[in-house]
Amino acid sequence: MEPTNSEVLSRRLQTDSVPNLTEIERVSRSIAEEKGNPDYYISPATWAEIERGSTPSIYKLFSLAVCLRIPYERVMQAFGVDPFEANSSLLERTELVRINLRELGFSLQLNFNMHFDVRQTGLLHTDSQAWHDLPAPLQERLNPSRYQYALIGTEDDSMGDLVPPGSLVEIDRRQTSTAGFAWKTMHERPVYVISHAQGHSCGWCQQDGPELTLLPHPLSKMTVRRFTFPVEAEIIGRVVSVWLF
Repeated sequence: MEPTNSEVLSRRLQTDSVPNLTEIERVSRSIAEEKGNPDYYISPATWAEIERGSTPSIYKLFSLAVCLRIPYERVMQAFGVDPFEANSSLLERTELVRINLRELGFSLQLNFNMHFDVRQTGLLHTDSQAWHDLPAPLQERLNPSRYQYALIGTEDDSMGDLVPPGSLVEIDRRQTSTAGFAWKTMHERPVYVISHAQGHSCGWCQQDGPELTLLPHPLSKMTVRRFTFPVEAEIIGRVVSVWLF
């Protein structure tokens, strides 16, 4: 005996059963009214198309997830969209994005402690207290599985006003090569975070054979530093976002 459309859909969604049409209509209409968007509503005609294999819109997928009481991601996967692949499929970002959170009403208050000295530039780990001090909306936007994060020390003016002291930076770990970039202005030149015996530093990098040169902003009080690469220094990645507090 051939399975019904509802049974096929139930298997795709990995759920024991699918609510009846009356319940789906009621719940989706309630969601549409609450959000002020009719796209969330699942009509009888739309439901018939879904049962026949049609892929609904993201709004109707949301309503379906609520009706079934299962994660939205599972509903997306059932219709051939894996949201977890999105981050790994992103093209490499080559522009430096700067966002002034102070203008948006956010502030950052970090405490001095033995585990994280905010005066010095350092990597920010998700299990550190400093991470939890970040504004909640910013934490939700960050993607530690794809990027590394660092706080530029309050006494580190290596990159001047391009990456001011006290900034939070997002580092693309996939971009560790200093070659192959062309820039016309200082704002276009790639900025990197490197790790060395004394800690971490942010700056422009130039590599000549085994020598890695870390170049500060012309207005910085920091000096040019040279390391034997990769023995004395490691490139963590390229800075792609800067949040100013």
